[in-house]
Amino acid sequence: MKFTQLLFTLMKLKKDKFLTNEQTISYYDEIADNYDNILEQRDSNKIIRQKVAAKFQDIVKGGLILDFGGGTGLDLDWLLDKGYRVIFCEPSAGMREKAIKHIRNGLPSPSIIFLDDGKVDFTGWQAELPFFHKVDSILANFAVINNIAEIKLLFKALALVMKPGAHLIALILNDGFRKSVKLRWIGNLRSLIFGTPFSFYIQHKGNRQSVFIYTIKEIQKASREEFHFCSQELMPQSEFSLIHLVRKMN
Repeated sequence: MKFTQLLFTLMKLKKDKFLTNEQTISYYDEIADNYDNILEQRDSNKIIRQKVAAKFQDIVKGGLILDFGGGTGLDLDWLLDKGYRVIFCEPSAGMREKAIKHIRNGLPSPSIIFLDDGKVDFTGWQAELPFFHKVDSILANFAVINNIAEIKLLFKALALVMKPGAHLIALILNDGFRKSVKLRWIGNLRSLIFGTPFSFYIQHKGNRQSVFIYTIKEIQKASREEFHFCSQELMPQSEFSLIHLVRKMN
């Protein structure tokens, strides 16, 4: 690829970041029916979900939980079974409908609220909160944060709905994931030129999902005004890390 063509591509990708949220939602709407099967193709994903659940229960002893980017509701089984009250936030209507159906079919419960389309966009939470009660903890499982371009804005928005001292537990793709991404040099060059996180795209039937790989330093920097960064735990035999942050008291 010639340098002028590459530069044009990088400039276009920078412009496209403003469409990232809409494109990601369309991507997950498209794969919603097959999402669970996609995860089940890797045996390690079930083990990782169990480890996340165990860590969450060890840290958070009860209360009101925001399942942020809850997908098809795969964490709802253990969250509700352990007595947590849940606010479910999933911007993809297709994925959210799968979660609602899952609850109706097998887990009828008054302990869960599903946020509708008008409340799931965190970029609008500073203007209008999506709910009134502050949560005791937030779970963001299976690389939800890696779908978001503006994580500083994300952390500000999440802090708005959390009690002081509340926990944020998230499973993220770690920096070593770059090694398994084809054409990673393009992402690295764009990151160098624009000072943005390394990112790449996944295509499915004309829909494109942006994936951003954040270093721990980038997460610490983006969250430090609202959160204390407590820990990072590498998930064995995977490209995931489990991070734990606590909402500051002021």
